[in-house]
Amino acid sequence: MAGATITGIGCVTPIGIGLEEFRAALRSGRSGVGPLTLCDPEPYRCRIAAEVRDFRPQDFMAVREARSLPRVVQFAVAASRLALTHAGIRGWSNPGRVGVLIGSSIGPDAYVAEQFAIFVERGIRRVNPSFPGQAHQGVIASECAIQLGVHGPVLCVSSACTSSADAMGIGKLIIESGMADVMLVGGAEAPICPLLFAAFDRLEMMPTHFNDSPDAASRPFSADREGFVLGEGAAIMVMEREDLALERGARPLARVAGYSATCDAFHHFSQDPNRADAVRAVIEALQMAQVAPASVDYVNAHGSGTLINDPFETAVLHDSLGDHASVIPVSSTKSMLGHLMGASPAVEVAATVAAMDGGFVPPTLNLSRRDPECDLDYVPHHSRVGEIGVAISTSFGFGSRNAAVVVRRYSDGAGPRR
Repeated sequence: MAGATITGIGCVTPIGIGLEEFRAALRSGRSGVGPLTLCDPEPYRCRIAAEVRDFRPQDFMAVREARSLPRVVQFAVAASRLALTHAGIRGWSNPGRVGVLIGSSIGPDAYVAEQFAIFVERGIRRVNPSFPGQAHQGVIASECAIQLGVHGPVLCVSSACTSSADAMGIGKLIIESGMADVMLVGGAEAPICPLLFAAFDRLEMMPTHFNDSPDAASRPFSADREGFVLGEGAAIMVMEREDLALERGARPLARVAGYSATCDAFHHFSQDPNRADAVRAVIEALQMAQVAPASVDYVNAHGSGTLINDPFETAVLHDSLGDHASVIPVSSTKSMLGHLMGASPAVEVAATVAAMDGGFVPPTLNLSRRDPECDLDYVPHHSRVGEIGVAISTSFGFGSRNAAVVVRRYSDGAGPRR
């Protein structure tokens, strides 16, 4: 059975557009959190967000398309083009063997809310007539396929905050089943709009004491954490059948070695405290990858910075990795990126592979006061030089969903690039 390898990464994130800018920010520990500008901050208690700054959609698509497409679709198209460039792919020899699989929790909902407001405030004649083609979740993947000439399976997965982990895992299974040779997999999210921001503000899930110091607001695993910082962006990866990637002269970065998804069937906003199904997701992903817990070098944690999630995840890692959990680095890149909802898992796998290929371990920012219930090595404040051979990315989502993805550094004798 031919394996699935990652040969290209495209990033549109709050800490950088393009892999190298993204990697440099991870290494230096630069926060992408700032003042809320995509909607009027005045009504909200939380007035910060992790926005993608200086994004020019016309750099990646025609101006007319850029004006008509929802922001989340713009992000996905841009990240896909960047991924293909990084992978060295300039066209398809057999587009029917190429697919797109993108995860998104919110999808184009911000666009839907915007158009509804236009309808209510300005009337029927001001509604965009292309609305039906842009308002469904699947538009994210289908627009990428249209613009890139992809004719294989084109799908969108929406499973809350595990969406893009599920997209990557299912993409791996599609390649290994023989349905496709190349899959563009990942996630995209543009959830920063008045309606959703108001809902999270009312749920008291976002920090309120850092409006004047936004880069200090995302504080995973810290005793003084207040909640997650809402973020936006996309990460798309080129996943290729290993033998065909090598045949075309590509340099694979990592193998997508394992994946599992489970559900607690417990609650819409929290995981089951008994942790059994979350632990099972990590264990099953390791089993698929044929990796023992003692062989794991790094965990990119979900680490959302909420009061309940961080100790829950710490306990999950103790239960699934045993004694090894206490001796390996664990970090939350959400401390820099914010929480990109369904796109977070893809961005976090991209961060893991970028660090793996760069010979360092990303930090957890703002870990100023350790929560006694969060007792792992969270790589506080600064990145570390270190070799990552095997890594796990964990994700937990609304609807009590759990997912884990295992990646292995691709061994080609060259070692990581510094």
